[in-house]
Amino acid sequence: MPVEPVLVFAGVTDLKVVATQLSVRVYQERQVASLAPPSGVLTPEQVEQVYNVARHRQAWRLA
Repeated sequence: MPVEPVLVFAGVTDLKVVATQLSVRVYQERQVASLAPPSGVLTPEQVEQVYNVARHRQAWRLA
């Protein structure tokens, strides 16, 4: 599971992202819905996978 920094802007009607911001993903609130199931609820297996990646030092080395 890749780990990348993300900024989400809520309530913004217009958002301009410049090329220098490519190391951080930038989303508007409505774009977040495409990243996960609409329920917003992770299964126990998904929670365990995210937890394991978050604890792994190598995952954060380049973040």
